[in-house]
Amino acid sequence: MKTISLKKVAAVAVASLGFGLMSVVPVQAAEHSATLTTSINLAKNSQNLYTAGSKVMVNFGAVTVAGGSTADTAKYVGVLTAYPAGGFVQVSASELVGGGSAGTLLGASQAGSGATLTVTSIKTASVTSSSTQGSGTFSWIPTVAGAYTLTVFNDADADSVIDPTESRQTQDVTITAASGYSAPLSTILLGAGTTAADTTSNKLAVAASKTAGTVAANIRVAIKNTKGEAYAGQVVTASVSGPGLVAGATNAAANTAHTAVGTARVSAITDTSGFVSFTISSDGTAGVSTTTIEVTDQISGATTTLGTKSITFYGSVAKLTATANKTILKAGGGLTGGATGSSATVYNDLAARILSTDIPAVIISATDSAGSPVGGLTIKMRAADTTVANSTSSAGGDDVAGCLEDVKNSTNVYSSGGTGFYNCAFTTPTTAVTGKSTKVTFYVLDPADPLGVAELTAVVDVTTGGTTPGTETISFDKTSYAPGEAMVITLTCKDTSGNACADEVASPAVTFTKAIGGTAPAASTYTAGKKATSSTAPTVFAPVIGGAFSANATSGNAAKSAITASSSVTDGNAALLTQIDALNAKVVALNALIAKIMKKLGVK
Repeated sequence: MKTISLKKVAAVAVASLGFGLMSVVPVQAAEHSATLTTSINLAKNSQNLYTAGSKVMVNFGAVTVAGGSTADTAKYVGVLTAYPAGGFVQVSASELVGGGSAGTLLGASQAGSGATLTVTSIKTASVTSSSTQGSGTFSWIPTVAGAYTLTVFNDADADSVIDPTESRQTQDVTITAASGYSAPLSTILLGAGTTAADTTSNKLAVAASKTAGTVAANIRVAIKNTKGEAYAGQVVTASVSGPGLVAGATNAAANTAHTAVGTARVSAITDTSGFVSFTISSDGTAGVSTTTIEVTDQISGATTTLGTKSITFYGSVAKLTATANKTILKAGGGLTGGATGSSATVYNDLAARILSTDIPAVIISATDSAGSPVGGLTIKMRAADTTVANSTSSAGGDDVAGCLEDVKNSTNVYSSGGTGFYNCAFTTPTTAVTGKSTKVTFYVLDPADPLGVAELTAVVDVTTGGTTPGTETISFDKTSYAPGEAMVITLTCKDTSGNACADEVASPAVTFTKAIGGTAPAASTYTAGKKATSSTAPTVFAPVIGGAFSANATSGNAAKSAITASSSVTDGNAALLTQIDALNAKVVALNALIAKIMKKLGVK
């Protein structure tokens, strides 16, 4: 902090009054004695922001006594006597409180000029300043943060020097740095279409048709200052590279969506509430579009890149790819890959699938010539042998076309990847028997075929299996384990005909005869006739106590047969004893060799 002496105060005061230091000639003022002002009081004005760049106002009050002449005058000078490095500025005086309302007069009249408040026709008066009132105001605009001290003194002899007999008062003010734009606290959120973006939708990829005028996404920008508050008045610019057009709007609410179709490559919006929205629309071109968001700070004038958001505009479908998850269908009829035992309408609700093992039987990915996902298609299916599988994924309901495009569930999450991914289920006729197989073709018309008859296809092989276990077994991946070693536990299911059980048949919970580490396999379902714990991310670990142990479960077959498998844990102490015995044997052999050598040398 910079602090100046009374001698320096004199020079500063003179400068603030507009006089040259070398030309000052003390003049006897009309005021006869400093005792006309008996005390001064100061109070910070309630409008103060106490931040760099904002005006600081200190209200002024004093106690005076009437002089011997109606022309008696009192001059009150304000100057900064302490300030941070580089922070000195001139103080201004005003007869208006807070710069806007008339103060309480100490005399018949008063006026502010430069750093001096002049009161004429002094009378007996007492004005107590407060945050909202006073006889006038001394103010300045700090340029840097730090501690400041304002000194106001009654310059009774008009020499611009604080004399020992002159009344004075000080006011300390701490100035903080201005709350400018904060990139770390500001956010960009992305949402598909015209729906308001939020933190959940922001996690999801967005793709839309390249058809001109299609609103693909909403980008929501929240501008914050360094205090984390909404920061209005900033210029927010969205610039599109690649395909796409942008339109912007300023919004008062944090969750307001923007619906206008984009018309330009760049949109600059001055936010009025701390929130700005942009829509990104198709310009008729396919490809990946990247929108860059920049913010220009109203205080510093600096432009900062807040971040980018990418959107894919897709063209016509050019390829179908199938990912098969469940291909052993239910003999005797049933749904595979939907909500088990439920209707196609339930299958249309992906929430249950997300939260359970009820995943689609097949996921079809549709892409354009550039490999971008293509949405809005009707993917159909047909079975080569309809005695094994139906040519639609259900016998009726909402899913008669074969597959449903992936949609967000009740928690705003996609199950398979979002736009361009299609979830497919199978149904089998009631006459289907176990052990049969066929091919199922998923198809859509090829838009590149001018005749409109060619198809784009993806083929999946399926078989049938029984829904009631005949035999179930448990197996370990090793015959013995080190204490606490990771284990892979596998349950296998065969139907009553010896074929692998159908997918989604229930698998039993597994228990162990010794305490294990991790979590024992819970009841679940079979896929491809098996249910196994992970070998790459193990969840089950061998006991730490040596010896034999077993895994047990109860079969879901008609007899409720007991299922068991055995393994063991190597005894760490036994291994150590074996090593000690081996070492002792080596010591005995070495001693015998030494004795033999000593005998040959005749050493006794």
